[in-house]
Amino acid sequence: MKSLIATLLLIGSLLTAAASDFTAADTVIDNTTQHVKLGATLTLPSRGTPKAALVLATGSGAQNRDEEVLGHKPFKTIAEYLSSNGYAVLRFDDRGIGESTGDPAAMTTDDYVTDIRACMEYLKSALGDNMPVGVLGHSQGGLAAIKLGAAGSACDFIVTLGAPAWSGDSIIMSQSRVVSMAAVGKWDGEALQRRLMDLVKSDTPSLLLGPILYSEVAAQLGEMAKIPDVQKQIMAQTNAMTSASYRDLVKYDPEADIKAVTAPWLALNGSHDMQVLPDNLTTIKALNPSADTRLLDRHNHLLQRCTTGMIQEYATITEDISPLALATILSWLDALPASE
Repeated sequence: MKSLIATLLLIGSLLTAAASDFTAADTVIDNTTQHVKLGATLTLPSRGTPKAALVLATGSGAQNRDEEVLGHKPFKTIAEYLSSNGYAVLRFDDRGIGESTGDPAAMTTDDYVTDIRACMEYLKSALGDNMPVGVLGHSQGGLAAIKLGAAGSACDFIVTLGAPAWSGDSIIMSQSRVVSMAAVGKWDGEALQRRLMDLVKSDTPSLLLGPILYSEVAAQLGEMAKIPDVQKQIMAQTNAMTSASYRDLVKYDPEADIKAVTAPWLALNGSHDMQVLPDNLTTIKALNPSADTRLLDRHNHLLQRCTTGMIQEYATITEDISPLALATILSWLDALPASE
């Protein structure tokens, strides 16, 4: 096992022009239960045995291992920061992205959990069975972390960043409401959005659901729905809403899983998060009082320091994730008994 760690460190030093305090090596994880291969990067502290190991779980939508969005790479920043401070971190491409196989549109949260489990098993194999292994999940990835933190899981701890605590349809409704109110001072689409959510949550087969959703949106748009480019946009929207991944997200209520978490849990949320509202953090604490919940002032959904929290502001912010968020995660990990 020591020779494997030494090999990974050597490969990392050759592949990555990293700072002297961490190394990085690319690898491939086999999820044998679902016949999926996951392209991944393992970062390690350049000196000594890691205090613990983490798997990073991305948010909704198919994303690469860096959780790259609007020029930001928060997972790369998190991995290199934690490894520079003594932790092994494994991050991986979502299914169908980068070097990973599989169909992202067909993947449910439970499927994603199997990918994370495969990564956790890889870490145990590479670093030893006694190595504490946890999961850090952002947004929808936090839901997977919560499932893995439940009683009976092999997960030693979890960290969630902007994780939903409400049902999927409530998350989407609240997000749409607050964004519209901030942008134009009203939300005229509430009734339509509620009808769409109810249809997505129904047992209607997806082949039949698509035309129904299309008709609802087209009726709302009126004459605009006759424009070819608008029709393409409606079709793309309804195709996304009938995918297995979207329907699973909308239907899922995490209440029971939140209550079942027994692993040590740090839950962070930004006070200006407009995608998963900060009241979700209050719900987490109410359902699971043992969770360590912390609200970061003037932080958005990416845990960047921000002014408005609006999505269009993300690209104008220089940092991938705030120093305060990074320091909070590190200090909490360092305080875990298993990492001492």
